[in-house]
Amino acid sequence: MAPPVRSVLPVVLLGCGGVGRHLLRHIVSCRPLHANQGVAIRVVGVADSSSLLVTDDFHSNGLDDALLTDLCAAKSAGSPLSSLLARGQCQLFNTPEARRKVIDTASVLGKTTGLVLVDCSATYDTVGMLKDALDSGCCVVLANKKPLTCAYEDFEKLVSNFRQIRFESTVGAGLPVIASVNRIIASGDPISRIVGSLSGTLGYVMSELEDGKRFSEVVKTANSLGYTEPDPRDDLSGMDVARKVEIYSRCYESAPLVIQGAGAGNDTTAAGVLADILDLQDLFHKTA
Repeated sequence: MAPPVRSVLPVVLLGCGGVGRHLLRHIVSCRPLHANQGVAIRVVGVADSSSLLVTDDFHSNGLDDALLTDLCAAKSAGSPLSSLLARGQCQLFNTPEARRKVIDTASVLGKTTGLVLVDCSATYDTVGMLKDALDSGCCVVLANKKPLTCAYEDFEKLVSNFRQIRFESTVGAGLPVIASVNRIIASGDPISRIVGSLSGTLGYVMSELEDGKRFSEVVKTANSLGYTEPDPRDDLSGMDVARKVEIYSRCYESAPLVIQGAGAGNDTTAAGVLADILDLQDLFHKTA
């Protein structure tokens, strides 16, 4: 018999591309494991770039697992979230109403059950929502690097709520490298160098080119395997690596970095996001 539920974590997901869909699949497939740990993740809303799908009653119900599975299939096939409305027990909000609904949901749940706003998108446009969610008492988990590499004032605003934010999946393939850096700094120990593998895409591309394959074919394959950013130019131009370096350097400004090798992918990143969500469980309590 599973132990009683100790923590219920309502989640709104921003972005249902490769990482977002893998995260939803992980949440569904890990239900028995989480039940044995006394934890329940309740997905109350999912947003893409044009709309937001939310449960009819986000106070007590989440989108059911069958709907989440169908949502992943629909987005993989290029269908809009509106194609799921016929399932019932959910509502759809289009942009800009979708943004206001996310903020309203965060404002309400932040004062009651709490909320984890998970950003798996690839845009700077979520920065305002993330700050509003934190101001409402909600938690934030990031796989999206861009909010952490925007204006430094925005970065400081986000990370100043250190108990409410997690962003391990932005660097290090979901490994707890950010937490390790923060703990070392908090202990007073100096950091002389951080050595990391910060681009899985470039590592894969270079290895395949060494084997004599065409550049265009290698990039297409990397994209189909989920190794690239939503816009592969971010990887190929070095911008994705630059963002990771900036995130590290903002955590510890004087750290010199040596960058080499390959990294993660959608599934590994999604697993890291899920771990970050679960790491927040002590801030949540059981609700009726």
